[in-house]
Amino acid sequence: MKKLLRCVLALCMIATIAGCSNKPADTNISDGVYTESAKGNNGDVKVEVEVKDAKVIRVEVVEHIETAGIADVPIQSIPAAIVEHQSLKIDTIAGATNTSKAILEAAELGLMAAGFDVEAMKNKEVIEAVKSEAEDVICDTVVIGAGGAGMTTAIELKKGGQNVILVEKQAMNGGATSLAATYFVAVNTEYQKQAGLGLSIDEYIADQVSKNPDMNADNWKTLLERSEESVEWLNSLGTKINRPLSTYQVATEDGSSLGVAIVKALNAEIERLDVDMRLSTKAVELVTENDQVKGVKVESQNETYTIYADNIVIATGGFASGKEALLEYAPEWADLPSTSAAGSTGDGFELVKAVDANLAFMDVVRLNPSVHSENGVNSSLSAARAEGGIMVNLEGKRFCNDYYPDYTTLSKWMMEQEGDHVYILIDQSAMDKSKRLQGFKDQGYFIEADTIEELAEKMGVPADNLTATIEKYQLAVKTGVDEEFGRSANLTIDFTQAPYYAVSTKPGLQVTLGGIEVDSSMHVVTKAGHAINNLYAVGECAHDGLFGGAPTNENVTFGKLVAEDILNK
Repeated sequence: MKKLLRCVLALCMIATIAGCSNKPADTNISDGVYTESAKGNNGDVKVEVEVKDAKVIRVEVVEHIETAGIADVPIQSIPAAIVEHQSLKIDTIAGATNTSKAILEAAELGLMAAGFDVEAMKNKEVIEAVKSEAEDVICDTVVIGAGGAGMTTAIELKKGGQNVILVEKQAMNGGATSLAATYFVAVNTEYQKQAGLGLSIDEYIADQVSKNPDMNADNWKTLLERSEESVEWLNSLGTKINRPLSTYQVATEDGSSLGVAIVKALNAEIERLDVDMRLSTKAVELVTENDQVKGVKVESQNETYTIYADNIVIATGGFASGKEALLEYAPEWADLPSTSAAGSTGDGFELVKAVDANLAFMDVVRLNPSVHSENGVNSSLSAARAEGGIMVNLEGKRFCNDYYPDYTTLSKWMMEQEGDHVYILIDQSAMDKSKRLQGFKDQGYFIEADTIEELAEKMGVPADNLTATIEKYQLAVKTGVDEEFGRSANLTIDFTQAPYYAVSTKPGLQVTLGGIEVDSSMHVVTKAGHAINNLYAVGECAHDGLFGGAPTNENVTFGKLVAEDILNK
């Protein structure tokens, strides 16, 4: 009898441990909601972790200032993956690595507080479902690259009745367009004319060609004559690009990021039209047959298949973030920080080698004179200049026309100054106009002071020099004449509205300006000078003769032009 009783007691104990009671199997793990933060790309990412019965039942990013569009994928997918697999061994999202790591680190802190063995969770393998072998597919047009140019082309083709497939190697769309900071290049739009900023298109083109004789005046004319149509097309999708900054610049209404507004609008249209969009899908090889381009071979989740198409559009961006490509094509600039997209590594140039395409001006790049580097993150502070800011060196003096339109020349002037950085200065009037600048302020990028003298002290520059600099510039704003350096555009800040702000900047790589040679319809041109009728290149990867003079405009206007050419065949 005693033996039987001992057996019953033993079985009850086993049942209790196995979960017959309501207590968690691991009594060190406590139910509850745990909130922790970790440093992301732009600032802290706050994550809530909810635990019940020793299980992670919810992970949610509840607060962040990460870049919209770029951060969306990790914010949605990583918390869901932690819950699904009860693991912290989750892959980061390429192109949004810092945001991904912040989510995982904050979740780890929350789980640690709850009592989980986080080391075990970081080593727990995620078992993915076995996928069937990918099959080759056929469509009317395949577009390679889902930045502004690729998405615009795909949208217009889909609206024209085509079966179009859009592939993107990153886990999110947007590319370098997501990072476009401030303005859309356009001339003589109604917005500009109503603000007294009208300008002859021919006059603007003549000015551009005088600065660079290699520019294609005909393509400039096509672009600018259609620029108002392109702005209104974007605005019909909800972008609100309607605030004129100068005779050639139009910004978003509230000063928010131009690129984020464009990508958000294009992505919504992609979804509305149900475009066949394949993320995390890399184009690895053009498929040719009898000297004809028949499609593209792609890789997705370790599987390879071919997309056969009547037309192929390459919109893969430049190579400003590709170390190997920089060393091959533009080694002079290979060591500079890049503010371009992580996916801008030069893939398209490798693809077109199979058809002997001509690559032109590959060593020509545009430098960004407004790169602020902090905690390993490179951010473009171009918005500070676009809102009227001035630049001073470590002596507290202006040293050039700080609104000079040639960014590379401006960057070289910066490099001639003592030290490894200069400062951009603005006042509260500029800060009030730009949500983008307000975001950078929240991240702690700006030095702030109530007086110019106090600002100089915090910057570490001579107060007398900085005061004299501001007084001279105030006179330039008042008279409309910058006698010192000849600046004539955007003389808007008179430095009378405290507080005052300074942010340190240095040159970096913004975009690459050469690329795959194309004709006026964006057909790829071979080294022998022949246009390939069904192969197109558009956006930053294409050498369209504008040398990146209007990048977001080129993406939209020439993306629409490519779609028109295909639909009119």
